[in-house]
Amino acid sequence: MPRFVAELKAVAGTGQLIAGGTDLIVRMRAGRRYDRLIDVSNLADGPAAVLRRNGRVEISAMAPISRVTAGLGGILPGLAAAAEVFASVQIRNRATIGGNLANASPAADMLPPLVAAGAVAHVDGPGGERTLPVQEVATGPGQTALGEGEWISTLDVPLPDGEEGFYKLGGRSAMAISVVSLAWRWHRNEDGTLAGVRLAFGAVAPTVRRATATEMVLEGRRPTPPVVKEAVAALGASIDPIDDVRASAWYRGEVSGELLRMALQA
Repeated sequence: MPRFVAELKAVAGTGQLIAGGTDLIVRMRAGRRYDRLIDVSNLADGPAAVLRRNGRVEISAMAPISRVTAGLGGILPGLAAAAEVFASVQIRNRATIGGNLANASPAADMLPPLVAAGAVAHVDGPGGERTLPVQEVATGPGQTALGEGEWISTLDVPLPDGEEGFYKLGGRSAMAISVVSLAWRWHRNEDGTLAGVRLAFGAVAPTVRRATATEMVLEGRRPTPPVVKEAVAALGASIDPIDDVRASAWYRGEVSGELLRMALQA
């Protein structure tokens, strides 16, 4: 178990990195074998759980989700709402945001609020440090842009200047994989028009997807019933749901529109 970042860099490429390990343990119980596990959860010089600076917040991708959300104190309500329905209290006390991102599930709960926020991932590894937009970390189901031995160290998240939130539809309120999820950010002007609209949907494409066509419909307009109807109709240009054991593609499309209506009325 490495105790310092320099030690971790020296060995990171020689095994499977593990922090909370909540998904990894499930795979191992299903028969998956790993030659070597490298625990990154106890670095003496690892990043702080939460740091606020100049309208942004840097959060640790290696600390347990429960520690991060407690340290945020409500300043990122969209991320907090996603954490509240993420698995169980026990899992949130072990699982990390970095692990949720690196797992690269299209239904990852913590990813849509970060994509909607325009968050940036700080990646570290044997080859040095680099940054990557959170939206570009996952390249497909179970696939990432991370190189061999790289890990996500911190996430740089702009603080919202208006409203943000997160909705998820699953088989139950927690301990269930998303059928569809939606994270949003926007500022509501005094005349009721929306500005800075950002929408991120989960479980409707191979990766978490920005609904840019719908954002354009809503930008600078009041969400009246005709505008909302137009915005929902534009979702088809951004999402590409599939049929699977949890829902049909048709149902996911319908739910995506309903979650958007709920967010606009919140």
